[in-house]
Amino acid sequence: MNKRTLLSFAAVLATILLISLTSASCGGGQQEAVTPTAGQAAATPTVGQEAATPPTLDGQALVQERCTQCHGLGRITRAEKTEEEWQATVERMVGKGAALDAAEQEAVIRYLAETYSK
Repeated sequence: MNKRTLLSFAAVLATILLISLTSASCGGGQQEAVTPTAGQAAATPTVGQEAATPPTLDGQALVQERCTQCHGLGRITRAEKTEEEWQATVERMVGKGAALDAAEQEAVIRYLAETYSK
């Protein structure tokens, strides 16, 4: 190939790469689907309804989804604690990085206290 052909080829290749990167960084026109987690149902108001009732959080699903990212489920199922002790444990785990908001923490504590209590 001569120098002019190589430069033309390089310019076309650079243009294709630039378009691909631009398209990818803009999402390519696709939107990511938002899916509820941990047993939450999507709350969509119907016509004439001002606000949907917030879904009930599934403490068991939250434990299985979030807590097992750092340790096995057996560690939890072998424990027997009071509600106060579970609350202290959950707060300690959130302090270490467990991704649980306040409502999720309450659901997890309620589930653990009902299921694995002293």
